[in-house]
Amino acid sequence: MARMRKKFDLPEKYCLHCARPFTWRRKWARSWAEIRFCSQACKAACKRGEPAARHTHD
Repeated sequence: MARMRKKFDLPEKYCLHCARPFTWRRKWARSWAEIRFCSQACKAACKRGEPAARHTHD
């Protein structure tokens, strides 16, 4: 049986639309290489060609 991993130890990617980081989820285990967006909303907005809301952290 596989060992459990801590949340900080999971792989991370950045959303192509909003540029926010998101971490690996078990439901994405088989398709992690193809995952590009953090949510369905970002995926749909990117398809519609909407500009991304860029957040600055000051």
